[in-house]
Amino acid sequence: MSSKERFGIEFLLSDDEIYLDSATIGKLPVSSLQTMNEFYTSKGGGVTKGTHNTSIQASNYLEIQRDELSKILGIKSSQLSFLPSRETALVNALFSLDISNDNNVITSVLEDHSILAPLIRMSNYTGSTIKYLDLSEEIYLFDSLQNKITSKTSAVVLSAQTLGIGVSRDWGSIAKICKDLNVPFILDISYAIGHQPFNFDNISPDLVVSSGSIGALGPQGTAFQIIATEIDKRLEPILVGSGAIVSLEKNQYSLLTNSNKYEPGVLNIAGIAGMVNSLILLNGVGFEKIKKHEMNLREMLFREIKNISQIELMTEDNLVFGPILSFFCEEIEAHDISIILEDLGKIHVRSGALCAHLFMNEIKRDSILQISTHLYNTKEEIKAFNEILHSIMDEI
Repeated sequence: MSSKERFGIEFLLSDDEIYLDSATIGKLPVSSLQTMNEFYTSKGGGVTKGTHNTSIQASNYLEIQRDELSKILGIKSSQLSFLPSRETALVNALFSLDISNDNNVITSVLEDHSILAPLIRMSNYTGSTIKYLDLSEEIYLFDSLQNKITSKTSAVVLSAQTLGIGVSRDWGSIAKICKDLNVPFILDISYAIGHQPFNFDNISPDLVVSSGSIGALGPQGTAFQIIATEIDKRLEPILVGSGAIVSLEKNQYSLLTNSNKYEPGVLNIAGIAGMVNSLILLNGVGFEKIKKHEMNLREMLFREIKNISQIELMTEDNLVFGPILSFFCEEIEAHDISIILEDLGKIHVRSGALCAHLFMNEIKRDSILQISTHLYNTKEEIKAFNEILHSIMDEI
């Protein structure tokens, strides 16, 4: 595969490829792949797997990655844990909050499966209730939350940016509401990290989770969590083993302290290093600069698509959107449009239910198309997309 340079970063992108599906998997910077390869060729050890030099080097290298990412996010390194997936972090948290059958957890129909499936699993196990915010309640989100939260609410679980139509939420205000009402707030930043600035120094949710392979532009099989000191005292991870264990007897075990206790098994240190390298590169460009670039691309898309009579854009007044735009056409199936776009212009977009079935049920559709950009996309690519989409619709 060839590469392209964007904002001084070299990406693994073919010369003729227009990749508009970053909300599924982000494209990896070339130097992040090199960072991963360097770990295996020059280090390659396992964390806490011995006193020999290879193991010690690996352990030190992991802590360097933890320190680097902590600086970007404005947190203490003791708050940051690396995991294989955000689902792992959510399951650990949800099954540690002492949620009982008379409690409830609040989330939204706009969330994707990676949030909702762990919530449903927890609800089925504990007998607790899930309260869903619907699309209309998102417009008045803060009032809706205050009306829904009661003394029986065990947690609020929401994302900074939703997958289905890319609603961007004011997570700081949500965190303040939850703090004022003494309810734990779990925030997923998978679709927003890498696209906008995050700093959890002054105000923070109780738990922040993120995939490493979406907006963060790291490799698949990487994720991280940020945990507030107060809730850390309450959480006992349900997924345990290997390097997180200090000692073990027949009927009990002891975990490492601080963030390490949430890191079971053998960590993908090379992948973590690749993810951290990507975020260092993005931070070097500037998250505000990235955000401005992507919103300009979204405006180009929105301005053209809204004038195509056969297409209906998925948008709502009084909601704020990030670099995700979704739409459908009554005359042509979403998957067919996606295939035609690839055939005519090697343009990659996502089609289907987008791992957001509750939202699809809300709008009464089986499938839609989604365009999601990142800093490696250009105005020329968006122009090419708009032209080909117009030509497809002109054939109807």
